[in-house]
Amino acid sequence: MRMLRFALIALAAVALAGCTASAPPSATQAPSQTETPAATSEAPEPAEPEIAEIVVDGTGFSLVDTEGTTTFTHLWADEVDAAVAALTDAFGADPVTSVRDGSGGHYVDFDLYTWGEFTLGDAVGLEKPRTDYFLPSLVEVTAPEVEGIAVRSASGPTVGSPTSEVAAVSPLVHDEADYRIDPEDPSLIPPTPPRGDITDMVGLRPDESDTTIVMLTAPVLSYYPF
Repeated sequence: MRMLRFALIALAAVALAGCTASAPPSATQAPSQTETPAATSEAPEPAEPEIAEIVVDGTGFSLVDTEGTTTFTHLWADEVDAAVAALTDAFGADPVTSVRDGSGGHYVDFDLYTWGEFTLGDAVGLEKPRTDYFLPSLVEVTAPEVEGIAVRSASGPTVGSPTSEVAAVSPLVHDEADYRIDPEDPSLIPPTPPRGDITDMVGLRPDESDTTIVMLTAPVLSYYPF
């Protein structure tokens, strides 16, 4: 009898334990998930404006981008390494290099860097500071546009311009060889003083009929004392 009572008590304890066990998750209850933040995409860096034109005056030349900002300037007495790098980047190609023999006259030898119709020259073998030479570096251009980049004088005329347009620029020096505009120092151009004094300018060479410009070159002297 005592054994039967113990058995009944044990069965009752097991039944109560079953009533307190956790119920299995409902079929309709979604399991808990850790939320993953949505991936954020960074906005791409805006592209830098491209070079739109090269502007040449009596002091040197400048690269100007499509927003009208001057991004690089080379003065004639500057070393040319930075200019070669800037032009290479602008034109998107390495230059063709060559040497121009000065033959021991008024002109020294030049290392030439050429991108199509645009040439940058660097005077070499100098025995004095670059600032003591009237041609420490130079540019020669034979097209109004090179690799999609316009090349012009500071006043506007360039290769292909009619000489009548150039003749309207002031101050102006004109002789049988070329037209000279955009002086480094306009006060040194005639008629004050009568002959003027020497200053660097941009040279525009016309064709044989003197109707159209076929080359832009700089620097050229306002007059040559030799």
